[in-house]
Amino acid sequence: MELKRARAIAEKLVEKLAPYCERIEIAGSIRREKAEVGDIEVVAIPAPFADALLPELIPGARFIKNGSRYKQIALPEGINLDLFLVRPPVQWGVIFLLRTGPAEFSHKAVTRKRLGGLLPSDCQVAYGQVWRHEKVIPMPEEEDFLKLLGLPGLAPQERGRHV
Repeated sequence: MELKRARAIAEKLVEKLAPYCERIEIAGSIRREKAEVGDIEVVAIPAPFADALLPELIPGARFIKNGSRYKQIALPEGINLDLFLVRPPVQWGVIFLLRTGPAEFSHKAVTRKRLGGLLPSDCQVAYGQVWRHEKVIPMPEEEDFLKLLGLPGLAPQERGRHV
């Protein structure tokens, strides 16, 4: 789907879901401003019990996957919504960066430097969280994760160059 049309659909969805979220943002290829979009990716910190309202909030949608952290929804506009729910909220930065992509960059971000990635070799990413010496390192903002990777200020459109 063309970026302009996909962005309009995504923005309407975010507007509709925002009252039921502590935080919600468009990610993926729309955020990277790709000319063609294969799906809509949205990252959200839902308010308690907001998940149950989704079928009412997105009429005509068909849930393909309906997990507690990931939902894939076929929208009536002919494109899928990949909805990533961040729990706990202090890991927003990790999930938002990984879901913005591109996929090759996200893979490199979770791969340790000694293996050719960007992640410090004494860290690992598991369950959407960064761990160092068996302790979780809070990453409340994407910039926190980018700093850990040694890439502060890297815009979504530039991430493909770091693959």
